[in-house]
Amino acid sequence: MISIAERRRLLSVLPGTWRPALSHARIELIETGMSDASVFRLGSSHYLKIAQDAAARDLREEIERTAWLGQQGVRVAPAVRVHDGGDFVAILSEALTGSSADETDLSPEIVVLALARALSALHAVPVVRCPFDESIAVRLGRAGTLVENGKVDPRAFAPRNRDVAPGALLERLQRTMPSEDVVVVHGDATLSNMIVGNDLSVGFIDCGHAGRADPYVDLALVTEGLAERFGTAMADRLMGAYGRAALDERKAGYFLDLYELF
Repeated sequence: MISIAERRRLLSVLPGTWRPALSHARIELIETGMSDASVFRLGSSHYLKIAQDAAARDLREEIERTAWLGQQGVRVAPAVRVHDGGDFVAILSEALTGSSADETDLSPEIVVLALARALSALHAVPVVRCPFDESIAVRLGRAGTLVENGKVDPRAFAPRNRDVAPGALLERLQRTMPSEDVVVVHGDATLSNMIVGNDLSVGFIDCGHAGRADPYVDLALVTEGLAERFGTAMADRLMGAYGRAALDERKAGYFLDLYELF
């Protein structure tokens, strides 16, 4: 959690042209999430994300990939203002209407069908248009850097990996790479990153790892989240609505283990 003084400093570095949009808003720091960026809610209508130094590169990627998804017709949070000062990057975005899939009051059956429809449409975006590589090789390379720099905390691992060191998990993943199909994925498809509207449309947030990858990059996370919240029957139902007879447990497990390293 950042201090009040640091929060004021971050806001003061924003361009002067942003101040009218911020001056009358109730600004609240969002403390959930794993990003190194600072995220603020501005009333009920906008979000502000600010990143510095190394995190600025990640936010720049997120801005670029989110904009690209929007150009393909994917529902994402529209950017109102973007500032790129090199080692200081900020974006002011409109809030998507609806609730995240892990907090919505809609019935599980409705949520599952909405998510399946949205993921199917996302994965049908022509992959030849996508300039962003999120293949297993790229993700393993990124994970290797994090492990080497001591940025992976094994205490956050799922019980199945609780006694496995990050380096050992990385080596296992390097040895057991599955074959890949390639589609356009969200790349971090937790239930909290999918916003379900009252019209049952689904919007995507935190799109910094969207790109070309195996569909199980998304399907593994979504089905795990649905099973934890609604039970395994709902995870199975998503796969049916998505258009696959059953979950490939081995492949899903691989991508869940790879996700542990981020």
